[in-house]
Amino acid sequence: MGRFVAAADPSSPKGTSDEAAAVKDEKGKPVANGARNTWVTETALATALNVSYMAQQLGLFTIVVGIALLLSGVGFIILALAFFSGGDPKPAEPDTAATPA
Repeated sequence: MGRFVAAADPSSPKGTSDEAAAVKDEKGKPVANGARNTWVTETALATALNVSYMAQQLGLFTIVVGIALLLSGVGFIILALAFFSGGDPKPAEPDTAATPA
């Protein structure tokens, strides 16, 4: 799409990018192509909407992963406490010196 309205076919949304072949206003400046401006604005707004949706979903994913890591850390702490606070791991040997043979 051209930046300006074409003088040869003003009803065409295709337009022209050549300032000499464009329709001129009262001041002698080329008239902007309204269809192109609408398309550019629509594209920018759609991109902004998609980026904000992606950011929201990434934020939600981050929260879920953080909770999962927090729960797994608590589970590992419980396992470590159960494993390392079990007392003496080898059984006590009976005292054979006090009993007569």
